[in-house]
Amino acid sequence: MAGRLRRREFVKWTGAGALGVATGATFSPRAYGATKKEVPKGPIKIAAVSFLTGAAAAPFGIPGDNTFKMMADIYNQQGGILGRKIELKSYDEAGGADAQVKLARKLIMEDKVDVILGYISSGDCKAVLPLSDELGALIVAYDCGSHELLEGEKSPFKYPKYTLGFRSKAHLGIDNIGLALMIKKYLPNVKKIAGINPDYAWGRESWRVFEVAMKKLFPGIEVTVTLWPALGATDYTAHITTLMNSGADIVHSSLWGGDAVTFTKQAIGMGLFQKTRMAYSRGEPYPQELGADFPEDQLICCAGTHYFLYPPHDKWPLNKWFVEEYHKRYNKYPTYPCYHAYQAFAVYKAAVEKAASLVGGWPTPEEIAAAMKGLAIETPSGYLHIDQDHNGREDVLVGFTKKVEGYPFPILDPKRMEVFPAHMVNAPAGVRTEDWIQSWKV
Repeated sequence: MAGRLRRREFVKWTGAGALGVATGATFSPRAYGATKKEVPKGPIKIAAVSFLTGAAAAPFGIPGDNTFKMMADIYNQQGGILGRKIELKSYDEAGGADAQVKLARKLIMEDKVDVILGYISSGDCKAVLPLSDELGALIVAYDCGSHELLEGEKSPFKYPKYTLGFRSKAHLGIDNIGLALMIKKYLPNVKKIAGINPDYAWGRESWRVFEVAMKKLFPGIEVTVTLWPALGATDYTAHITTLMNSGADIVHSSLWGGDAVTFTKQAIGMGLFQKTRMAYSRGEPYPQELGADFPEDQLICCAGTHYFLYPPHDKWPLNKWFVEEYHKRYNKYPTYPCYHAYQAFAVYKAAVEKAASLVGGWPTPEEIAAAMKGLAIETPSGYLHIDQDHNGREDVLVGFTKKVEGYPFPILDPKRMEVFPAHMVNAPAGVRTEDWIQSWKV
């Protein structure tokens, strides 16, 4: 299995200074310019924003929201954060970017929340995250994948883009680069590729990164067709017919939520999987969503190493605990949005506690942000590092689906799954993802 990033390698990659942020080794109260403060006696107000209705609710928003609630309950059982109980309220991400901007303004200006943990849609993230600096409030994007969210137009670019805006996970670069590296290793004779991706930022960016990586790894590869169905489409029969006639060896897709479920069901019925192989850039939830009908031998990316069977439970007890606790409460295995929600909550808690240890009381949003930048923590998925550009950096897990005894849906084939370490799939801070890929020597 391709190198899982071990602790020694992680420290070497991030640098002693970056890891020192998590331990406090490189900070001093003087750096904050702060004097000793009191810890407020009231609860911490946390807003959790995910899709609670609509096509994205079942596979993404509700599992993420379940995890926010689970962790709030567990943290409160442990005494909250610095002795303050957590008051978590969930909000629906439905309604589009304008609606989310209005909601975020209300949460920050009227409801006086301490932090917003939220957003699955890349469009919503792009609209809301700038409010962090405008309104002086901490916003942590927990699931949206747009790599352009925190990157500049030129490389190298100035970072961080926002002082108080963060993303507690890696962006879509790891998904699509990971797929390309997996194809290079296991399917080196691929000659033709096609794509079907939603027609907005997430889909366009996902395909662009995948295409750039594939052309770098496979000089001369042919793109036979690229399809751009509207978000929320319900009939993919014409698209599927086009793909079946395209001659593509691999069809890349970043369809998600109900769109991915609908497309896959229709593709099964029309026989697409007998003609070509799909490569789902964030396909980890769909075998569990579709059950035994989900086809074998399809490429699945896990949006990081976010998988209920990885890291192995005997090697990483935190994942064992997380899977068992989530399954006990909700009778399902956690999917990658659950892991992303855990990360957002844990990053915020760790940053508050670190900042408080330096300023002697409850920290300001700016002080929390200073502690969050460069933070490194252990999560159920392994190690997570928040880099200087405010993006998370993670390894990525990719595999082929396989039906095995004991599970009512295909899992990742243990003999054909790979973990590509963070330095192979994340562009360095300050460098645009596409420019970084073009710089590779292959």
